[in-house]
Amino acid sequence: MLPRDKLIQCFTCKNNLACWGLNEDIPLGVNERDFSIPTKALTFLISKNMDEECSIGDQFGMFCIAFLKTLRHDDTATRRDVYQLVSVLAALANTPNDGWECPGEDPENKERFVYEVM
Repeated sequence: MLPRDKLIQCFTCKNNLACWGLNEDIPLGVNERDFSIPTKALTFLISKNMDEECSIGDQFGMFCIAFLKTLRHDDTATRRDVYQLVSVLAALANTPNDGWECPGEDPENKERFVYEVM
């Protein structure tokens, strides 16, 4: 399904909060207005990972990982979170990429949700 159609489906699904992990109770992370990734670290990230040709989705995904790892309380970035950020941007740009799976349909996600209308 196209990202835009899938995002519309997500917004109308009864399971959307659980599926996106928004109902998980996690400690507060870092305030993004008060913290930054050092410029040298960003330069290293780019030089280390951008030598080969990557899609814009892969490139943005790398930045999402760095962003999430910097701000989260546990210094982690889950596949689900990164994939969702990239997919939301694809939906907003109305791309023809039909590879987005909702978290409940993702074969690597342990939790399974089925689309149910609110």
